[in-house]
Amino acid sequence: MSAYFTYLLIGLVCIVIAMLIFMFCGKLVYDKLNALFVINTNIVIIIMAIGFIDGRENMYIDIALSYATLGFVTTVILAKYIGGRR
Repeated sequence: MSAYFTYLLIGLVCIVIAMLIFMFCGKLVYDKLNALFVINTNIVIIIMAIGFIDGRENMYIDIALSYATLGFVTTVILAKYIGGRR
């Protein structure tokens, strides 16, 4: 089962690298933000995969939830900033 999570981890890191390239080559701000949000989601899944590989899922679940909460707050703040004041 550990090999499965290792392959999953390698695949997710490849996706994060592809999203980083897309983020720096994107033309619109919305494309860059979308890539950033995809990276955020993949990082949460990467943290969980590392937890399953390490065998200490409980500790990594707390870290992943904290990171996901931080990403959500960042999403709301950036959406408010880009959306403008009305």
